[in-house]
Amino acid sequence: MSELPQAIILNPDVIFTDVGNKEAVLLHLGTKKYYSLNETGVYIWKMLESGLTPENVTQKLQNEFEISPSKAIESVLTLLNDLVSEKLVETSGG
Repeated sequence: MSELPQAIILNPDVIFTDVGNKEAVLLHLGTKKYYSLNETGVYIWKMLESGLTPENVTQKLQNEFEISPSKAIESVLTLLNDLVSEKLVETSGG
């Protein structure tokens, strides 16, 4: 995807586990695969989990990490593309 979708739907078969040191692991129960998230990925996942739109997530990311709007959008899009390709989330709109 090249633009932010309007909404993200988290796959109910994915379990998020915070492992400390600002890292987390996602487990896809269907495929039995593990995925690791770094600090930025954890932040984005938690914001999506709380129901924020990808656009809202980019705004919060800019404020939290003091980065440019373009860097925030790039970070969110990169992670979303990875999550979608592994069927950890689905997009809606955008």
